[in-house]
Amino acid sequence: MSFRQFASRIRRRARDLPERVDRVVRETALICDRDLVLGTPVDTGRARSNWQVSVGVGETEAIPAYAEGDAGSTGAANAQAALAQGQAAIGSRQPGQSIFITNNLPYIGRLNDGYSAQAPAGFVQVAVQNAVEFVRNRARVLSGGN
Repeated sequence: MSFRQFASRIRRRARDLPERVDRVVRETALICDRDLVLGTPVDTGRARSNWQVSVGVGETEAIPAYAEGDAGSTGAANAQAALAQGQAAIGSRQPGQSIFITNNLPYIGRLNDGYSAQAPAGFVQVAVQNAVEFVRNRARVLSGGN
C-alpha cells in the first residue's frame, strides 16, 4: 500500500467516524434499556414500566404502569411499551446528545438488591456490564482488531 493510498483510507475512516460512533451510542443504549426492562422483576408492572429513556436530560418523575396487573400478569405488555418508549427516545437523539435511562421508583434499588425472588440481585449491574461489553466488542471491530 502506498502512502497516498494509506492517507486516502485514513481520510475515509475519519469522515465516517462520527456516524459510526453515533450508531454505537444508539445501539448501546438500546441494549442497556432492553436488559434493564427485561431484567426487572414484575408484579404490578410499575417497575418495568418506569425504565424511562430520555435525551438531553433525565426524567425525574415516576409513571404508572403502562398496563396494570398483578402477579406479573402484564409483564410482557409493560415490557413492550417500555421498550417502544425507549426506541422512540433513542431514535430522536441528535449526535452529541446524552441519553438517560432512569427509573425513579423509590423501591427500584431494593429490587436490584434481590428483594424479589423473580430476579437475581444485581440485574442493573448486569445490564450495564452487557452494554460495556458491547462497546468493547464494537471498538475492536471498528478499529480493525480481533
